[in-house]
Amino acid sequence: MHSFAALRRACAFAATLLVAPFAAAEWTEIAPAGATCWDGSPWHFWYRAGAADKLAIWFEGGGACWNDALCGVEGRPAFDARASTRPLPADGLFDASRTNNPLRDYSILALPYCTGDVHVGRRTVDYRRKDGTRFAFAHQGARNTLAALDWLKQRAVDPRVVFVSGESAGAIGAAYWSLEIGDRYPNAQLIALGDAAGGYRSLGVNGALKQWGALDALPSVPAYADRDRVFFETFYVAAAQRHPTARLGQVNFADDAEQRTFLRLLGTPVDKLTKPLTCNMNEVRIDAPQFHSFIYPGNKHVVLSTNAVYAIRCNGQSLVDWVTDLIDGAPLENRWCDGTTSTALASPVAAPGS
Repeated sequence: MHSFAALRRACAFAATLLVAPFAAAEWTEIAPAGATCWDGSPWHFWYRAGAADKLAIWFEGGGACWNDALCGVEGRPAFDARASTRPLPADGLFDASRTNNPLRDYSILALPYCTGDVHVGRRTVDYRRKDGTRFAFAHQGARNTLAALDWLKQRAVDPRVVFVSGESAGAIGAAYWSLEIGDRYPNAQLIALGDAAGGYRSLGVNGALKQWGALDALPSVPAYADRDRVFFETFYVAAAQRHPTARLGQVNFADDAEQRTFLRLLGTPVDKLTKPLTCNMNEVRIDAPQFHSFIYPGNKHVVLSTNAVYAIRCNGQSLVDWVTDLIDGAPLENRWCDGTTSTALASPVAAPGS
C-alpha cells in the first residue's frame, strides 16, 4: 500500500505531465508523383505526426487568379506562384508550446498552395501574355489535394476528430474539401473552420469557380443543384447537408482590406466589408444552423496562424477559447465586434452581387 507522501509525489508528477509542453515531432516533406504547381514544377506537402486520434488538415493561403492579367507572372500576379519551401511556422494554432492551443498535440497535414485556384481547380487553362503569346496554367489544386489525402489514407490514420482549416484562399479550400474529408473519415467528428474568407459576396465568385473547373466534379447534394448559384459559402452548406453533425465556422477581421481588394477584382467593390460579411455569415446559417462565426475589429487579414489568436477578444471571450469550444462541441455563440458595435448580426437581405 502506498504511503501518503508517495501518493502526493505521484500526483505532483502527474500534474507536471499535464502541463508540460507537448514535444512536437519533426515535419516530413512529401512530393507525390504528378502533383504540380501552376507551371508544372513539382508540388509537395508537409506532415507532422502527433496524437493518432486527432488530425488537423491545413490549407495554405496565397491569393487567386482567373484571367490573363491576374495570372500573368510577368506582371503583378494575384497569387503565390511558388509553394512554400518550409512547413508551417510555430505560431498561432501551430505553436505546440502553448498549453491553451487546442491543436497542440494534433497530427497535422499542411497543404502548400501555388495553383491560383483556392485548392479546388481541375483545369489547365491557356492565358495570354501582354505580348500576345500564350501560356498554359495548371489550375490543378484538386489533383494536389487528392494526392495528399490519398497518401494520408494509405497510412491507415483513423482519427477520432478531424479539424479542417486554412487561411485566405486556403479557407475556401478547407470549406470545399470538408465534405470529401468527412466522407473519408465517417467515424470522426468533422470540424471545418475558415480564416479570412467570409466576405466574398459577388457573382464573380461563380465565374472564377467555372474558370477553374471546380464545378465539374461537385458531389450530389442539394446545395449544388444549381451550378450557377454556387459560391464560396455554398461549400459550408454542402458539408452540413452531407455531414449534419459537423461543426462549422468562420473567423474574420470585420473590415479585412485584402478581402476588399479581391472583391474589387471580382467586380464587386465595397467601401466596407461589413455588409457582405454580415449577409454571407447569416445566409449560411439559414441552411446550416451549426455554422458559427467570430468577427473582430480591424482591417488585417489572417489570424489563426498568428499569435493574435490568443489576444483577440469579442464580447468577453477570447478567440482561442471560442475555437476550442468549436472543437470540443461546447455551447457556442456567434460573436460580432467591428469596433463600433457588439450587436447581433442582422438578417440577410441581399443576394450575391447586390
